[in-house]
Amino acid sequence: MKRDLILAGILGFGLGMAIFAGASALSTQVPILLGTRLLVSLAFVFFLVLSIVEMPLMIVALRQMACRHSTSPRLVRATFAIFVIFAAVYAAMFVLLTGQTVWGTVLAGLCLVRFASGVFVR
Repeated sequence: MKRDLILAGILGFGLGMAIFAGASALSTQVPILLGTRLLVSLAFVFFLVLSIVEMPLMIVALRQMACRHSTSPRLVRATFAIFVIFAAVYAAMFVLLTGQTVWGTVLAGLCLVRFASGVFVR
C-alpha cells in the first residue's frame, strides 16, 4: 500500500505543478485583483493557514480510510493524490489573484510537505 501511495503522491505532485505552472503563465494575462501589499499579505496568510490546517485532518481521514476494509485502495490513492494537488490549487488561486509567483511558489511547495506527511507519517 505504501508503494501505491508514493506513486499516487508523485502523480498528484506532477499534476499540482502543472496546475501551478498554468496559473503562473495565465497570471500575466489576467488583471491583478489584489494589488496592495496588505491584501497580498492577507491572501498569502489565508492560503498558507488553510493549507497547513487541513493537513492533519486529511492525514487522519486517509489513515482511517486505509484501515477500513470496506474502502477500496483505489479510493485511498485517489484521495491522497487530490490531497497533494490541493496545495498547488491554493497557490494557483493566490497567483491568479495577486500575480505574485514567488510567494505562490512557496505555497505550491507545500505539495512536498503534504506528500511527505502522507507517506512518511505513520
